[in-house]
Amino acid sequence: MIYVFDTTSWQQLFGCYSRCRFPTLWNLFDELVALRRITSIEQVMNEIEHRDKKNGEFEWAREHPDIFPVLSHIDSLFLGEIYKEPRFRHVVSIDQRDAHAPADPYLIARANAIDGMVITQERLRGNRVRIPSICRHFDIKCGSLDDFMERENWSF
Repeated sequence: MIYVFDTTSWQQLFGCYSRCRFPTLWNLFDELVALRRITSIEQVMNEIEHRDKKNGEFEWAREHPDIFPVLSHIDSLFLGEIYKEPRFRHVVSIDQRDAHAPADPYLIARANAIDGMVITQERLRGNRVRIPSICRHFDIKCGSLDDFMERENWSF
């Protein structure tokens, strides 16, 4: 399984699991990075860059640019599918170069293209359009950081 990490999960990972206190977690995570089973998108890197940089997240992300690729043409085609659904239309920015475009639809498009699993801390909440509701609509795997660790059978 390839995991496509949302900004919220990067924030949780770096904010709650410091390398000095959770070395086993980070050794296992680094193995998945080396195996190219952890990915994200350029728009998430943009969001990381514009957040508080005290936890080492931004420095780590800059050292791993391959994890944050620009969406390919194939990935981008799925944005049109999201846009076709009227209740999701407002989350799609047609201009990928827009630094303020929400990363969510691009993240979902990437997961769809590689048959990956979106990892996000967002939860389903009523009728609100969030990553899990879009993933559910398109039958794309989605879970939290805890779900990711459980799926990998990690325990500490």
